Amino acid sequence: RRMESGQHRRVKKGLNRERAGLQRRQLQQCIGRRARRELMNKRRRMMAPSSGAAADGKGAGTSSDLNAFLASPFVQNQNQNIMNAQRQQTQVEEVQKAIKGFRESKTTEERCKWLGLLTKMLSFEGEEPYHLIDIIIKEGLVQDLTDIVGRKTESTDLQMHAARCLTNIAHSIASGTSEQTQSVVPACPAFIQALTGSNVRLREHAVWALGNIAGDSEELRDTVIKMGVFLPLSQLLKNTKEIALARTICWALSNLLKGRKSCSSEFYKHEFLPSFARLLQVDDEKTLTEVCWCLAYLTSRDETGTAKLIDLGFFGGVLKVAVAKPPVALLIPVLRTLGNFLAYNDHFNSKLLATNGVAEQLLGILALCVKNDHRGIRKEAIWAVGNILAGPVEHVAVVTKAGFLPILLDLLKSSQFDIQREAVYALYNAAKDSHEFVLPPLVQNGLIAPVLALINIDDVDTIMLCVSFVDLILEKHKNGVELVEQAGGIEALETVQTHPNPDLWDRAGKIVDRYWGEDAVVDDYKGTSNHTDEQEQVEYPNWRLGAHQQQMQQQQQQQQQQQQ
Repeated sequence: RRMESGQHRRVKKGLNRERAGLQRRQLQQCIGRRARRELMNKRRRMMAPSSGAAADGKGAGTSSDLNAFLASPFVQNQNQNIMNAQRQQTQVEEVQKAIKGFRESKTTEERCKWLGLLTKMLSFEGEEPYHLIDIIIKEGLVQDLTDIVGRKTESTDLQMHAARCLTNIAHSIASGTSEQTQSVVPACPAFIQALTGSNVRLREHAVWALGNIAGDSEELRDTVIKMGVFLPLSQLLKNTKEIALARTICWALSNLLKGRKSCSSEFYKHEFLPSFARLLQVDDEKTLTEVCWCLAYLTSRDETGTAKLIDLGFFGGVLKVAVAKPPVALLIPVLRTLGNFLAYNDHFNSKLLATNGVAEQLLGILALCVKNDHRGIRKEAIWAVGNILAGPVEHVAVVTKAGFLPILLDLLKSSQFDIQREAVYALYNAAKDSHEFVLPPLVQNGLIAPVLALINIDDVDTIMLCVSFVDLILEKHKNGVELVEQAGGIEALETVQTHPNPDLWDRAGKIVDRYWGEDAVVDDYKGTSNHTDEQEQVEYPNWRLGAHQQQMQQQQQQQQQQQQ
């Protein structure tokens, strides 16, 4: 994300599910530890006698104190824990009973009844059936269910119940662990086979199950792709007229497409794009949301695929969805997709901005979204604007004329960190090559202070960007040295020089040496004066010297030692 020459634009990529899952589990552990500490502190306070009771021997054993103790949060939590444990034990016994009943049943109707009971127990709202899924896996029921789904001779109702049960086991949110989802992977060939079968209801549940498995991790996603899931999905999406099934397929495809490693080369071997183009015309917000997430992931890494989507007119289709003022859930993937398109190249952006009607629609939508109260929408819109500002001077002039720069500066001054980060990237893109007409008004309206404030943020990329921004102001603004120094720039840069990242402290050190070091040319407020040999020489500590000056100082010290 460094804003060096030729590296202005950024595409937003898929979610790192492993890291997100680890952070989620760490947060849960932290919350659990905090809750236990609070519970113990409450218990200590509740059990400790008051000073008055200790003095007169009264109150410790009265009925009122006993009632207060029984009504205390500690006792209530203990009672709730006991009730939860009893309920879980009852659920375990019911699951074991259902598994036994299923295996001992002689008729299809009875087997369907027991599987329906299991499916219901795995889908309770607000509960996490970890322990129940572990029992089902331990009892080997997953293999029995897989065999039922894969056998064409089985009853369609029984296949449906088996598929639902496997889908709930594979659900990445309900199961919570990759090990439990991994146990359903042997059922993938049966589910893929069901995609081309005659059982309509089973096909939709097969799509759900495959999407759940692919959404667990990139490893399982790659496993499902290698099994050949794209071909039957493309045919099913092409032929279906049911909007609900099409929506489910697009959701499963979004799970198959997202991730750090792109699988678009395999995706483009199949006829998905005509179906996507058709679905962009439907009047169904949920379906449009899933299609736009698929397009967002497709445009996040693969430039060849992005070019293909542009040639087929998908930018216009997504822009049309944006113009219709969709809800938040749809607008976020729409903005993500538009931003990825705008990160493609300058030629494409020039064509857009020169097309009558398109530029007005695009900039109008982005202007509304930058001012939106929803934090995610603002963030996506600022990032998309920043990708336009990364282009040549003509692109910056169009965005500047549309009035974006004052809005971005206000967001930089007063928003949350993630919004500030996107805003400073966009403003730096605007000022880097168009500093003559962009930088003076920004500096005049208070740019320097919020940029220096972000230097104190513990984010290496943001610090490097802000240091580069300060360097740009010092170099290109006529009063840059004076204004940066007045705003506390020297102290901010010296703080960076203590950072453990060598690139950061070296860059900051060189800037300090260049403009305030002993060899710097200082612009006095009333004139200009140069340092001379007769002026007082200042001894700078090593941490204030850049890497080159440190090396020169070491060489001078070695020469002096040799002369002595």
